[in-house]
Amino acid sequence: MTCLRIDQIYLYLEKEFSPSENKKIEEHLASCLKCKNALEERRILLQASESLTLWETPPDFIRQVMAQIFPEKVTARSWFITMAVGFSSIILMFLAFFLLSGQNLARLLINLSFSLLDLVRNISILFVKLFKLATLLVKIIVQFSRFLIEGFARLTTILSPEIQILLITLTLILSASLLYGMRRKFMTGEKA
Repeated sequence: MTCLRIDQIYLYLEKEFSPSENKKIEEHLASCLKCKNALEERRILLQASESLTLWETPPDFIRQVMAQIFPEKVTARSWFITMAVGFSSIILMFLAFFLLSGQNLARLLINLSFSLLDLVRNISILFVKLFKLATLLVKIIVQFSRFLIEGFARLTTILSPEIQILLITLTLILSASLLYGMRRKFMTGEKA
């Protein structure tokens, strides 16, 4: 008999083998010092693990763990206080700047409002142009896909199935390589 595996040693210790298998193992253990030592080590380990007391969790263990995972929610009052302190700090900085520099506060507010109006106008124009561009792009994609489907339908009536499979495979390989090249160019800045 060959040397025992670890799982066989544990099954032997837990008396899971039939009497005939037990006899074979005992005969092997009588002649093999290595397996005998391994069996004794596992027996000591098994006895030590059985003598351990069960670990009990503290009564508020779940609350402590959950408090660390999900910290207590911030109240609306603390948000309000934080916002008020931040806003008042910004106002105090502006007032200190104008008092110390002698700048005209009214002129600054007028310039700020004009700048803000220009920004809103430019952003709204940009969004309108982007929306038009997106709708045009969708129309182009729909027309192109319709063209591809019609072309493919005409091709299937002309070509044999083997050539169709070859063309589909080549198209997929070409598409994958183009997508890989585009991704490489956009993500890493390398020329494809």
